[in-house]
Amino acid sequence: MAVFCNNCGAQLADGTKFCNKCGAAVSAGLGKGPSASSPVAPAPQGGSSTALKVILAIVGVFVFIGVLMAGSCFYIGYRVKKRAHEFTQEMGGSVAPYTGKREPCAMLPSDAVAQAVGRPVTSVEQSGVTICTYHFGPGNPELAVTYTWQGGAMSMKLAQAAMRQVAGMQTLTPVPGVGDEAYLTPMGSGLMLRKGDVMVNLDMRANGVSVDAGKKMAAEIASKL
Repeated sequence: MAVFCNNCGAQLADGTKFCNKCGAAVSAGLGKGPSASSPVAPAPQGGSSTALKVILAIVGVFVFIGVLMAGSCFYIGYRVKKRAHEFTQEMGGSVAPYTGKREPCAMLPSDAVAQAVGRPVTSVEQSGVTICTYHFGPGNPELAVTYTWQGGAMSMKLAQAAMRQVAGMQTLTPVPGVGDEAYLTPMGSGLMLRKGDVMVNLDMRANGVSVDAGKKMAAEIASKL
């Protein structure tokens, strides 16, 4: 049986330990037979194809999760925007803004105050465009009337909610026929009225103004708004 060199493929005589052509050592039991020098066929490369498929699958999962998260964020944003719009509508955000003059003392002349409370008004003081304070006779009691010219509808809703939260119940007494809505605060300490988007608060805590007088003044103010 012919023997061949494992290194260069030259034919060798039996018992040869080194190739006469290239000098390579001849291993025992190797290089025999006509197919000894034939190259070995490479093993199939199935592993790389499987790894590629796994990588593509992982990438696909991440892409799917990204699309899902983006869709969820869009939907949540839409729901939040819709709820915010509904809340604004509930809180009076759809009420037309006030466009008249912002002159607090002009809304309630001093003679109307004197007629309502039955006492002369000694002086009137205006603070900016939001507060008008009326001073009376002996002891110098005063009546402060505060105007919220913009966002009055929302302010009225928040005031009602705050009163319910503090007292645990509805403590405001409705006053029908004054503006769009009006309420007396507990113990007749004040009167809140709203007409359109303007809210007006009459502070009657320390001036001895009766509830009837407060209603008359509130009606006078509402007629000017």
